[in-house]
Amino acid sequence: MHFDIYGALSWIIGKQMEVNLQDFSGEYLYSVAAIFSAGAYLLRSTLWLRILLVLAAIVYIITGVSLGITSMIGWNSTYLLINLAHIVVLMLYRVTINLPPETREIYRQYFSTMSTREFEKLIMMNYFNVYKEQYIATEQSDTDRLYIILKGEVKMTRKKKTIAVLRRGDFIGEMSFLTNEQATADAYAENLVQCAFWTHSNLEKLKLRNKDTYNKFIAIIGRDLVRKLNSQYDVHIELVTRLDYVI
Repeated sequence: MHFDIYGALSWIIGKQMEVNLQDFSGEYLYSVAAIFSAGAYLLRSTLWLRILLVLAAIVYIITGVSLGITSMIGWNSTYLLINLAHIVVLMLYRVTINLPPETREIYRQYFSTMSTREFEKLIMMNYFNVYKEQYIATEQSDTDRLYIILKGEVKMTRKKKTIAVLRRGDFIGEMSFLTNEQATADAYAENLVQCAFWTHSNLEKLKLRNKDTYNKFIAIIGRDLVRKLNSQYDVHIELVTRLDYVI
């Protein structure tokens, strides 16, 4: 009789320890998964965010199996598949592709912070217009388009006076486009000019679809503005220097 009571007590204690160990392991795994999830949203890189969410989903699934929670397994399996699909797409964006000769130089000079696939999606699969002996944009006009020159030259004039000649790879109207103000100069295509262009709606869609590419594109536009402003400043300094010399 004494042996039976001792055996029963040992069995009960053993089962209780097993249950407590399972609870502890489940809680521990859940905390690890939560750390992965929290860490993902602290990252600026979309790719690494997705990778951490995949790791979190895997640990959540293991937790669900450990605790016997079917809903946790099912939902996190869905999240796992969604994030894996996004990772595949993001990795494809990073694969180098061969660009057409006419756009290769534009990419090398102005868009090298992007992958070649991002550049192709942004430029080559966009809206195009061809101009000849006509204005692309006019001074004091409202515009919802940001242009980039792919072929030809565009003469920029203000009050009938030429202020710049833009060539392949240059943007047209970025200041008015970004500030939603009227154009400050005329853009005239004397000979054949091919341009790609975006609207505010296009960029909003890009921002929602791929924020990394959107941020890179905005940075490229900003650098182009700085380059043009520096060029105008250099011309101004040269003019002042010449006037000083004459005086």
